Amino acid sequence: MAQRKKYIIDKPFQLKMAFSIVGIVSIISLIILSAIAVSMVYNNERINNVYRIEDNIFQMMQAVNISNNMDEGYIRTIDDLTKLHNNNHTTIIKIAEYNKYLLIALIITIIIQGVVIFLMIIRLTHRIAGPLHVISNYFKDIMEGRIPEPRPLRNKDELKEFYNLFIVLVDSLKNGNNDNKG
Repeated sequence: MAQRKKYIIDKPFQLKMAFSIVGIVSIISLIILSAIAVSMVYNNERINNVYRIEDNIFQMMQAVNISNNMDEGYIRTIDDLTKLHNNNHTTIIKIAEYNKYLLIALIITIIIQGVVIFLMIIRLTHRIAGPLHVISNYFKDIMEGRIPEPRPLRNKDELKEFYNLFIVLVDSLKNGNNDNKG
């Protein structure tokens, strides 16, 4: 049996389910993302404050020569401190950039997650809406005086027990019509 290509059969039901679940997941994700973002911004600000303090200390150490003596040991110490200071600055910038990229990655992941969940829900509700659509068409046939020839549902369709009960009803209608003719 050929697969149907139309996944949205019962638009109000399927879209309501999809948007409800995606909405709940999105709200929860946004709350988590907001908490992470606030924490990242706060930590980046703390890192910047630490760097500013460290930079001020370093600038003061460079400006003040306690012994007024620029000997080789003092110059070597200043050079070592300069390297450490520059290394700290580079590390702080990398951490702040990493935090920004992490936040962007989280936002993109949440958007992709929402799209994937939406598509999965549409596919899952299709397994419910499909059989209901088929049964509704058979009801229309019966109301117009025709007895339908029910086909089997697809393997992954839901509501199989209900559908089988409907087939029993159709068979009883056929037998009732045959009894009236005979």
